[in-house]
Amino acid sequence: MKQQLLIVALLAICVSASAQGVQKTLPINKSSQLDYEVANDGHTKDGLYYVKNLAKDKDALYVQGHYKNNARTGTWYFFDAKGNLTMRYSYDQGKILFMEPKSLHNVSVNVLSDDPVVAKNATAPLPLCPVDYYASLIGNEIYAHYYDPTNDNLTAEIIAHIDAAGKATYTIDYIFKDRKSLRQSIDFKPVFPIEWLPATYEKKAIPSEFTIYAKISPKTDDQEGHARFDWNNDEK
Repeated sequence: MKQQLLIVALLAICVSASAQGVQKTLPINKSSQLDYEVANDGHTKDGLYYVKNLAKDKDALYVQGHYKNNARTGTWYFFDAKGNLTMRYSYDQGKILFMEPKSLHNVSVNVLSDDPVVAKNATAPLPLCPVDYYASLIGNEIYAHYYDPTNDNLTAEIIAHIDAAGKATYTIDYIFKDRKSLRQSIDFKPVFPIEWLPATYEKKAIPSEFTIYAKISPKTDDQEGHARFDWNNDEK
């Protein structure tokens, strides 16, 4: 009888372990990492999914959500660098449940429609990602594409071009002191995949642009060869 009970207990433990899946961790950058669960096949996302904010503390998050069979499901939560909730999005309902307007303080949106009524009244495109975290991730791309240490306080306009299907391509416009500009395309594929909600008007998706503004200042001695990227400015 004792042997039968032991076998049952071991089976229960195995079933429980199987249900929990496999934990994985991927570094994103120095201040964040991705923790998620996969099924026993080792690659199908299935379970809890977190982007941790390592710069704040060990329990702080940028993103909290859930995958089921490689698809995002349920309600996802997005937090800024200070740990404040900036958005809740329901994948089951396909809509935003909460949005903090202050998180868009240094952003502009351009709805690409010739109809002024549509352009004025369409919903804004939004990344399913905290905006300040999105800015920090894409800001790293600046260093890989252009940096002139002799050009003090270079201004950059980082533009996500979002089509009606929610697919985004990205460009950077560098604005020099004489207001001349240089545009470069970037291949932005972060470890945490950023999904986009396209602009819509009367439930019809419309192409649009989502722009953040930044300054690139010359490096200091403690910045390991990088310039300083600051998107929290009012350069518009």
